[in-house]
Amino acid sequence: MKILKIEKITNEKWLNLYAATYEHNGKTGRWVYASRRDTCEPGAKCDAVIIVPVLHEEGKPPRLVMIREFRVPVGGYDYGFPAGLLEPGEGVEETVRREIIEETGMEVIRFRRISPPVFSSAGLTDESAALAFVDVRATPEMRQKLEGTEEIDVVLLDYEQVCKLCDNPDLPLDAKAWSTLYMYQRLGKLD
Repeated sequence: MKILKIEKITNEKWLNLYAATYEHNGKTGRWVYASRRDTCEPGAKCDAVIIVPVLHEEGKPPRLVMIREFRVPVGGYDYGFPAGLLEPGEGVEETVRREIIEETGMEVIRFRRISPPVFSSAGLTDESAALAFVDVRATPEMRQKLEGTEEIDVVLLDYEQVCKLCDNPDLPLDAKAWSTLYMYQRLGKLD
């Protein structure tokens, strides 16, 4: 497989379409995909972070922090994890700290694991994100710093609630969120 050329076909702020002309086994094809990048450079460059936070409060069991957010393409709310795009010059850890404060009002107290860039849906987009497993704590003011177009509710789940959410076929769940819920369910604990 060889990519011959890539053409940008839309010019939007957050997401654009690109058409790649490629050659494979002597045949030429065209593949249209979405990208958050201004210029298309194939490869695993981290565009975003997805944060899997566990809240620790004295005297309470650990709780998974999820968000319930209105998503236009879904036409309603879905459950997922705090996430966001890396800003120019910003590293993954810096983005994680900023996004946790913005979307939950909490703060990161420990990074447990950060994945390499992983692709969210390689047949549709070149977007790659780092998954960050972190411990968080509540801040005194516990205020979100949402943009005007965001509508996000913070959802705190103990282990039993994680299992119920994972097994509920009627709730709209982000794919990454469901797989993480399932992981915790199989582990038998949040910590």
